[in-house]
Amino acid sequence: MSEQTRRDVLQFATASAATGVLALGSAAAQTTETEWQQAESPTGKALNDAVDTAAGPFAVGADGNVLARREDGWQTVVAYGPQARSRRLTGVDATDDGRAVWFVGGSGVIGEYDVETQTLTNYSAPNGKTSTWEDCTVRGTAGENERLYFVNGSGELLVGVRQDSGAIEYAEVSKPGGGSTIPAIDCHSRDAGHVCSTSQFVAETVDGGETWEQIGIDFAGGAFFDLASQGEQDVNVAAGSGIVYRYDGFRWTPHVVDDARRAVRAIDRDGADGLAAGDGGALYERQSAGQWRQYETELESKLEGVATGSSYDVAVGDGGTILERAVDSGDSDDSDSDRNETNSTAVDTTALALDVPDAEPLTVERYVEGEWITPA
Repeated sequence: MSEQTRRDVLQFATASAATGVLALGSAAAQTTETEWQQAESPTGKALNDAVDTAAGPFAVGADGNVLARREDGWQTVVAYGPQARSRRLTGVDATDDGRAVWFVGGSGVIGEYDVETQTLTNYSAPNGKTSTWEDCTVRGTAGENERLYFVNGSGELLVGVRQDSGAIEYAEVSKPGGGSTIPAIDCHSRDAGHVCSTSQFVAETVDGGETWEQIGIDFAGGAFFDLASQGEQDVNVAAGSGIVYRYDGFRWTPHVVDDARRAVRAIDRDGADGLAAGDGGALYERQSAGQWRQYETELESKLEGVATGSSYDVAVGDGGTILERAVDSGDSDDSDSDRNETNSTAVDTTALALDVPDAEPLTVERYVEGEWITPA
């Protein structure tokens, strides 16, 4: 977002609470600034991605689970996914106003969850496409003018645009990465953004995905897992061997952010703020353009998703692991702090996880079928 960060826009979300908890870090990062806690999770299944919304952070993962952070803790708001078939969910993003969450996953699954009306809409398998969608990104206002980008394991990109009728019109499928799996896509404006592929390929578009230009990374030798697009001259790629790559519009610079050279699997940026996470429960926080601070959580879980937030920063991963850190909005009080502290524990404790019973129905108030249309 050009003039405001997403955190600024979503500041009206549920009130945050600053909690005084045990801070854990590596020798290079012993500081009370962390305040990371392990939250009680409503699932023991893997969580693969997270995003901030106007109602607080959301996370998605195995069995089609969609989780939301409420005032009294994390809850499952969608079980079994938009088709009720328990397809694994791999990517999630929110509209610019934070009022709708879009998520994607296995067998062509695409869903939208309205955080205000608690309505689940199924948009799965547009035009019969049932390949696994790896990631998605969305720009625009919920229910009005969203521009949607979906990428899959076949290296395909599908772009959809909300019409006045409410239907989503999709364009012809393209392959910006030449056919290699695209694990991540992110847009910094409605028409401009970046993708990365598993073949060390990064490309940018400035025309809404109609054309793509390769911008790197020629010298990279490891896998790419995620990327964050803040502008044409501000891109980060999360990679193997503990590396976060930085693009300044002219060149790529590798930064080793993990002393043990563990894979960095997730990254999120919001203006100057930035978080990353990866193997061994490691967390990383952006200090400047080329500097990241490493935090050790004493968890062995692989973290697959991370999100900066207006109420909580979160990281999620294997076994339903949820790490969270309250964001100080400057107006929280002791009662808020006490209420939230009862729902999480210091990150060096044993994970608390409960499986959602198979007999539970979709935990949404309304369920509808969305419509995809071909161009006229």
